[in-house]
Amino acid sequence: MNTITQYMKHRQSLVCYALKYGISKALGKYNRARSCIYFWLSRYDCSIQSLAMIT
Repeated sequence: MNTITQYMKHRQSLVCYALKYGISKALGKYNRARSCIYFWLSRYDCSIQSLAMIT
C-alpha cells in the first residue's frame, strides 16, 4: 500500500497519544474502546503502513 489514508493518520495520532500519555487518557480524548487501542498498539511498529486495515 503506497497511500496514506486519513484513517491511518488518525490511528497513528491515537497510538502516539496513548504511548505518550497512557491508555486511560487516550480513551477519553479519542472516545474509543480500550480493546481498540490495545489492538492498534499491538500492530504499530513505528510505520504508518502497519496501521493499514488489511483484510
